[in-house]
Amino acid sequence: MLLFIRVFLVLYGLIALVTGFHAATGTYDPNVAPMADNSHRFIAAIWGAMSLAFFYVAWYPYEVTLFRFLMIALFVGGIVRLIALVNYPPTPALIMLILLELIPTALMWWMHSKLLDNGTF
Repeated sequence: MLLFIRVFLVLYGLIALVTGFHAATGTYDPNVAPMADNSHRFIAAIWGAMSLAFFYVAWYPYEVTLFRFLMIALFVGGIVRLIALVNYPPTPALIMLILLELIPTALMWWMHSKLLDNGTF
């Protein structure tokens, strides 16, 4: 169980680092309002910085509060993506992202709780 948790934490960390960096440093599109562009870059930078937290918790899985914060953040992100589908049709990529944010996070929370209950950390 711990290996599964660590692998997914590193995976989420890599996704956050790559996508956050890409979005924060992307070229400016003049068709996008400056405030929207600025907000998107700010949120992308925070998402990219969260990669450090994913890597940290992968190394120190007994950091329960930080682990749970990250799982809640990902799960809520998946719920928001799911709700947003009322505005546009789902694509395979969006479905994959939603599932990646909802299913592993719930499994990881459960596994982490079991490991804590067993005193494995």
